[in-house]
Amino acid sequence: MHHLSETHPHRLFSFCPHCGHKGFVFDGKKTFTCSACSFRFYINAAAAVAVILVTPEGKIVLTRRKHEPRAGTFDLPGGFVDPMEGAEHAVKREVLEELGITINQMQYLISFANEYVFKGISYFTCDLAFVCPVDDLSMMKPADDVAEAILINPSDVDFNLISFLSITNILKYYIERYEI
Repeated sequence: MHHLSETHPHRLFSFCPHCGHKGFVFDGKKTFTCSACSFRFYINAAAAVAVILVTPEGKIVLTRRKHEPRAGTFDLPGGFVDPMEGAEHAVKREVLEELGITINQMQYLISFANEYVFKGISYFTCDLAFVCPVDDLSMMKPADDVAEAILINPSDVDFNLISFLSITNILKYYIERYEI
């Protein structure tokens, strides 16, 4: 078994959410099973979107996180996909909520796994990256959980300031394939 972080749910969950019994046993991979009622709970990845907004000049938008986790670091616009929502709709919703920009075109790029630690517990995500060309950023206004938004040449990104490993991987993948 690989090393599980200090914030992994198996370190925090001990009672069955179905019957309340204390015998809620983790299998070491992704399943909890109650020894009393046999209820099973699976740790599955939540879908999240990360959006690379690209200007005609090739610059991209990075956002500074307003809240924890990783407040103050840079990120891509995006967030969790809501229940019963498709990833493409989440791209449009998140960019509109965070920056006030309407997305008209998008192309799927790649996905990376992420461990998102919030208030002491790990949430596992599958971060789906999309590239969206934007012609006009004049209406861009940081809102929601974005403290500021910057335009930057992809080659100038300081990866030490990026919020999550999945976002670093997405940006590096994009730069390797699309930078001239």
